[in-house]
Order: sequence, then structure tokens, then C-alpha cells
Amino acid sequence: MEYTVQGVRKLLRRHGWTPQVPARRALERDDAAVERWRSEVWTR
Repeated sequence: MEYTVQGVRKLLRRHGWTPQVPARRALERDDAAVERWRSEVWTR
């Protein structure tokens, strides 16, 4: 049995599942550390 992306979405919605979206950013977020990681690690 194969499902399309739209079919999976409809199936999950029918069973009460919704996309998980964060309400807000974490208070502990360190934007400088994120930017440092992005420039050092992500570029590799």
C-alpha cells in the first residue's frame, strides 16, 4: 500500500493529528551561539 503526501496529511488530520509548531522561541536561546555554529559547522 502506498500513500501520497496529501493522503498521509488527510489520514493524520482525520485521526486528530496536527502539525507541531512551536508557540515561541525558547527563553534560553543564545542567538550568538547559533550564529557561531552556523558560520563554523554549517559551512562544512
